[in-house]
Amino acid sequence: MMRQSRLALADATDRPPYVPALDGLRAFAVMLVMWGHVPLGVPGYPEWLALARGVMSPGEFGVEVFFVLSGFLITRILLAERRRQKPVRWFLLRRLLRIFPIYYLLIVAMAFVRPGPALWWCTAYLGNVYVMTNTHASLLPHTWSLCVEEHFYLLWPIAVAFLPMRWPLRLMAGVVMPLAIVGAFLVCHWVEPALADKIVRFGSPFRFFGLGAGCLLAFWEPVLRERLVRAVLLGLGLIVTGIVLWPVFWVLFAPEVFGFGLPMHQSPTFGLLYGGALAAGIVLTVVSLSFAGSAVVRPMSWWLPRSIGRISYGLYLYHWPIYCLVFQGGATPANLVLAVGLTFAVATTSYWVIERPLLKLGSRFR
Repeated sequence: MMRQSRLALADATDRPPYVPALDGLRAFAVMLVMWGHVPLGVPGYPEWLALARGVMSPGEFGVEVFFVLSGFLITRILLAERRRQKPVRWFLLRRLLRIFPIYYLLIVAMAFVRPGPALWWCTAYLGNVYVMTNTHASLLPHTWSLCVEEHFYLLWPIAVAFLPMRWPLRLMAGVVMPLAIVGAFLVCHWVEPALADKIVRFGSPFRFFGLGAGCLLAFWEPVLRERLVRAVLLGLGLIVTGIVLWPVFWVLFAPEVFGFGLPMHQSPTFGLLYGGALAAGIVLTVVSLSFAGSAVVRPMSWWLPRSIGRISYGLYLYHWPIYCLVFQGGATPANLVLAVGLTFAVATTSYWVIERPLLKLGSRFR
């Protein structure tokens, strides 16, 4: 009976509840990415902050949080719309309206400002392949993560919409995520380390691990909401697991502490496990505490973090080219303030002038 209740993931008929704290978590993730791309040469940059950045790689971790969040949010929407018998094409149309307009607008703008071959790859959503296989600098290197997500959007919605209800869960947990780790291990074992690191970091099949972790959380959300204490403990356990799997420790310090450690060439594989577990633990903990009404996550629901979270897509998309243009004049504190201020101004304008009207248009297709 318990097994049937756990697998009866299609019983609920209501739309997934809005979790305001997840907008705050988006704000946290995008601020990590923006911090990770600030030049270290800015005068007055604190040494302790530079050390913290080197230790935690905030840009990479912020992207991992985005992956888990994306997997969780789109899957809970897909499951709810399947229960309501809504056609999956409506979901895909809303995604198109949400993602494509300002993405291609930026590419067109960059074609006038800094034309280059990488733009053609980005146009085809193959920017991640470009940064893997080319030594020439990409003009929009940060769009690799958007390409990974788009590849995911091409496959996962179809699986959730048309396969028997339990199959997508089994496919993700039993095939996609294990193959991502096994594939990363084999690539790191057989391929030259520098290239292997690029393949695992930017390759869509491997980065589906973090997206898949979010998908699993969405499938098990009805069960987790019935057992909030266990859900919080599981989230904290995943956070601890992620910290324990921190590859820097196992490569650099474990040999001295324990007498054995992780081969340097396998650090990208451990990086997938570390980032996926830690990000999934954070998302699960925030979601569970939100459902429990805990005051711990209440600050993430306040106006400012929610507002930053709403414009996080624009902040992520625009910050890199703005940084590049502004810091051409030198990595100074004034230019840092100008770069961050311009990023927020452009992202806010983009949200209210372009994105929000399109979101309203997309809301008709529900």
